[in-house]
Amino acid sequence: MNRIKLFQIIIAIIAVLIIIRLFYWQFISDISIGSDAFLKETEIPASRGEIYASDNFPLVANQEAFLIYGKPHELNQPVTDIAKKLAPNLISPKYATVSAGLSEAESQKKDQEIKDKEEELSSKLENKNLYWVQLARKVPSAIYKNIQNMKIQGLGFEKDEKRNYPEASMAAQLLGFVGYNKFGQDTGYFGLEGFWDRILKGKSGRLGQEQDPFGLPILIGKYQPIKPKKGSSLYLSIDRSIQFIVENELKNAVIKYGAKQGTIIVANPSNGRILAMATYPTYEPEFRLEFDENLYKNPAVADNFEPGSIFKLITMSAALDSSVIEPDTRCSCNGPRQIGGFEISTWNKKYYPNSTMTEVIQHSDNVGMTFVAEKLGLNKFYEYILKFGFSKATSIDLQGESDGSIRPKNEWREVDLATASFGQGIAITPIQMVQATSVIANGGKLIKPSIVVKIKNSSKEEILQTDGGRRIISQKTAAQVKEMMVNAVQNGETKAFAPKDLRIAGKTGTAQVPVAGHYDPNKTIASFIGFAPADEPKFVMLVRFSQPSSSPYGSETAAPTFFIIAKKLFNYFGIPLSN
Repeated sequence: MNRIKLFQIIIAIIAVLIIIRLFYWQFISDISIGSDAFLKETEIPASRGEIYASDNFPLVANQEAFLIYGKPHELNQPVTDIAKKLAPNLISPKYATVSAGLSEAESQKKDQEIKDKEEELSSKLENKNLYWVQLARKVPSAIYKNIQNMKIQGLGFEKDEKRNYPEASMAAQLLGFVGYNKFGQDTGYFGLEGFWDRILKGKSGRLGQEQDPFGLPILIGKYQPIKPKKGSSLYLSIDRSIQFIVENELKNAVIKYGAKQGTIIVANPSNGRILAMATYPTYEPEFRLEFDENLYKNPAVADNFEPGSIFKLITMSAALDSSVIEPDTRCSCNGPRQIGGFEISTWNKKYYPNSTMTEVIQHSDNVGMTFVAEKLGLNKFYEYILKFGFSKATSIDLQGESDGSIRPKNEWREVDLATASFGQGIAITPIQMVQATSVIANGGKLIKPSIVVKIKNSSKEEILQTDGGRRIISQKTAAQVKEMMVNAVQNGETKAFAPKDLRIAGKTGTAQVPVAGHYDPNKTIASFIGFAPADEPKFVMLVRFSQPSSSPYGSETAAPTFFIIAKKLFNYFGIPLSN
C-alpha cells in the first residue's frame, strides 16, 4: 500500500513539474530559440519617398490604393459571375475609369481586356485548395469602393500604395517608374526611380507573432513589431517651367519635321545641374503598360549616336589647346581630299580656299577639319576625346546610361582620324555632348552632370554638392571656340533662323546613320548644340532629331527649334537682349 502511495506521489510530482515547465515555455521563457522557432513574420511595406521639382512641387507622389484578394472556399456566388463583376474594374486604369469617348479600336481593346481578365480571375478563384489568392494590387480608391459596394462574400481588402504623377507624362523617361521584382516587391526601374531605388524605397517593417508547433497563434504570445521606415524623398534641379517649354516645343518640332524621335537636354554649364530633359514620343508612367516598352528608356543618356558636325567643336578645342593652330590659321580647303583611299568632301560640295579656322567652323567644312586633325595627330586627338569624357559614362544619377563607343586607339586607320574629326565613325550619348560643350561654356572645366540636389527624410536632410570639375582646356581656348560658335550662328548655315538680338554660341550637326556596315543616304541625325548668353551662359542646350523627313539637316530642323526655346528661356531668366 505504501509503495502504491509513494508511486502516486512521484507521478503527481512529475506531472506538476511538466505542467510548470510547459507554463514556463508557453508564457515565461525568454529563451530566444523557443521564440525564434515558432515566430511567424509578416512584412509591412514602407512608403516610398516622393520626387520633387526645383520649386518643391511633386513630380512623383504616393496615393492610397488597395490590394484585393479572394478566399475561394468562402465564395457564395458562382466564380464566373464574380469574375464578370470584377473584370471591368480590374483592367487597365485607362479603360477601367473611362467608358465614353473611346474610339472603335479602343473599345475593342477594352472588350478584349475584360474577356482576358474574366478568364484570369476565374482561374484563380476556382482553385479551392488555396486559402487566399491575390486578385489585384494598387487598385485606386474609386475602384476599391465600387468593388466593396458589390458585397461579394469571400473577397478581402488590404491597404496598399501606388505612385501618382501630378504632372502626368512630364519628364517620364527621366523619372522612371515603380514595378515589381521577382519577389513581388515594389522596385524602381529606369531613370531616377531605378538609380535611387535603395534610397527611395526605405526599410520594410516586420510584425512577428509566436505560434505553436502546429502553426496556431499563441494568444498571449510575444509580438515583435518593427515599424517600417519611409524612404527618403528626392529634390531635383529640374525646373518645371523650363521642362514644360522644352516638352511642348519638342513635340511640335517632331511633328513639324516628321522626325522619328527627338531629344532635348538643358543644363547649367557652371555646375552641371540638369534643368530639363525631354524625349518625344514619350509615355505616361501611370499607364505604362499601354505603351511600347522601348519608350521606357531615356535616349538622353542611353542612346549612342554619331554626332556629326557638332563634334567639330571638340576637335577644334583640342587643336587650339595643343597650340597646333590658331583661329586665324589658314588651310587651302579648295577641294575634296583623298585620305587612306577614301575621298573626303564637304557636305554641300562647296569649297572655300584659304579659309581660317573660324571660317571652317562657320562653313562646317569637313575638308578643313581633316586639315585640323592632321595637325593634331591621332595621339593628341585621342587624348582629348578621353579628356572631354567620351568613351565612358558621365555617372549622371539616372539608371541606364551608356558609355558611348570609341574604338581602341590601336584600331584606328588614317581615314578614321579624318572622319572622326567631323563626328563620323564614333558614337557618343547626348548627355556626353552636353557635358563636353559645357566645358567650352564654363571656361574649360569638365563637370559631372547631376539631377538630385537634396535628399530628405524624417530625420535628416542632405545637400548634394556638385564636384567642382577639373580643367581640361584653358580659358583662352574656351573663349576662342566660343567666338567661333558665335560667328557660326551669326554668319553660318543658321543665320536665317538665328535671333538677331540674342548673342548665342552654337553649332549645327548632320550625321548619316550607319546601317549594316554602310551609311544610309536617306537617314540622318540632325542636331544643334549651343549655349547662351554667349558671354555669361545661363544654359547649354542640345536639340537632336532622329531621321527628320522634312529636311535632313540640323540647320533646318534642330537649329530653329533651339532658337525658339532659347528666346523663351531668355525671357524666363530675365536676360536683356544684345541690342
